[in-house]
Amino acid sequence: MRFKIPSLAILAGLAAALAPALAEAHEVTVKGVTVAHPWARATPEGQKVGAAFAEIKTDKDTSDRLIGVSSPVAANGEVHSMTMEGDVMKMRRLDGIDLKPGQSLVLKPMADHIMLLGLKEPLKEGDLVKLTLTFEKAGPIEVEGTVEAPGAMGPHGLAKQPVDDSMGSMHHDMPHE
Repeated sequence: MRFKIPSLAILAGLAAALAPALAEAHEVTVKGVTVAHPWARATPEGQKVGAAFAEIKTDKDTSDRLIGVSSPVAANGEVHSMTMEGDVMKMRRLDGIDLKPGQSLVLKPMADHIMLLGLKEPLKEGDLVKLTLTFEKAGPIEVEGTVEAPGAMGPHGLAKQPVDDSMGSMHHDMPHE
């Protein structure tokens, strides 16, 4: 005896089964540290510097320190702090950023962010970019983010970097000294 299952039913079931995994594809957790919603801005032809962003969260029992960033699309990655002093934008490289238990650090435009230096090719809107964020305790965390429009302020057309409040985390938006 043979049973026929409509192929659309199989596809619908597969989509339903994969939906939770796809929803979580925008964040990776290792040893209590989560990197969520990574993305980068598209760059024009010939530009050798790009910027990337994400939210970094620690669980309530984990402290750590972001100590490095790299990407196969760039010769070097750095974490930078950006502040405005009057009409002057000031950026500086950070050696690391401490993360307290239950903290959310938002790397976003016009604040702390990732600089991709020595781009090997332009970042093109719609592409994916691989990033590795390295932490003292959690080690390297590899994520893949979307490349958004050049002036984007958040991923997927959002007006800002998404922030997950589900862990009851405090948000870190203060400049570094």
